[in-house]
Amino acid sequence: MASRSKITNIAGALRCASHIKQGKPCSLADARATAALLDTAIKSSRRTASSLKRQLEQSDNMVTRLLAKIGL
Repeated sequence: MASRSKITNIAGALRCASHIKQGKPCSLADARATAALLDTAIKSSRRTASSLKRQLEQSDNMVTRLLAKIGL
């Protein structure tokens, strides 16, 4: 299955991955683009999750300090 358009977004990458799972053909260029896009996506989501975890800890610490200041 030669793709007419190069995979440039997560939806296209997931479509190609789905075809591969079903045993349908996917061009080598599409498979490479899929791997690169999904790798970038997972790295980005891990960074985002880590950042959000740090922000939550900071907010929790701030609330704890404020409650301590008012005597609760």
